[in-house]
Amino acid sequence: MSGLTPYQVALSWIERNPGTAGASGLAKLVLSLWNSECSYSFRECIRSLDDDLTALSVRLIEHFAEHGEDEELVRVGYRVHELYPRLWDAGQEMLDARARLERKWERDDRAKADQLNPKD
Repeated sequence: MSGLTPYQVALSWIERNPGTAGASGLAKLVLSLWNSECSYSFRECIRSLDDDLTALSVRLIEHFAEHGEDEELVRVGYRVHELYPRLWDAGQEMLDARARLERKWERDDRAKADQLNPKD
């Protein structure tokens, strides 16, 4: 598959192997690179991949590090989103949960500061 970007190689593999753990892991990685709102950890993305797919994952990250969010990543990201909408939904839920937790921490920090420095 020479001449293809790592994103194209990953998408091809995902489309040829729907519903497999490998396709899900690659899909999570593509979604995470495409949009920071869907941020799966690299460890989670590769935990069920074999050596070849793990090497492809590293190539995806290297390509992203060199080129950022290019047109090909956007195109592949949209396609992966269409194929795996539940992964996107899970990513959004993680984002929402993180935001709720951070708001709680801010409230707790303000309450603690108010206890240490009463205004009376």
